[in-house]
Amino acid sequence: VRFKNGSIGIIEGTANVYPRNLEETLSVFGEKGTVVLGGLAVNKIQTWRFEGEDSHPLMDLPDPDTVYGSGHITAFEDFAKSIIEDREPFVNGEEGKKSVEIILGIYKSAREGKPVKF
Repeated sequence: VRFKNGSIGIIEGTANVYPRNLEETLSVFGEKGTVVLGGLAVNKIQTWRFEGEDSHPLMDLPDPDTVYGSGHITAFEDFAKSIIEDREPFVNGEEGKKSVEIILGIYKSAREGKPVKF
């Protein structure tokens, strides 16, 4: 994925692996830092390094009951609190829409065999 600002992202995924055999990993590498989240449901901060910042203490969230973890529960709770507190939720609909657009773009590119722009 090439973003408007010139950044490049790589998205790899599968729905054909037994969940206990392969953990999820989310890595972000930038010019001034690196974050790697991993674990069965991306519940462990494995790397947190930023230029000019002390190392972040590595943090593990409780092991989830399922591969899906509990991330959605936290998002739902924040959404409810944002209504009560009259503020924007941490993740709003516009941000969610961007994720869906990327996924749909990946599907379209696979179907048509060429890059898509959006």
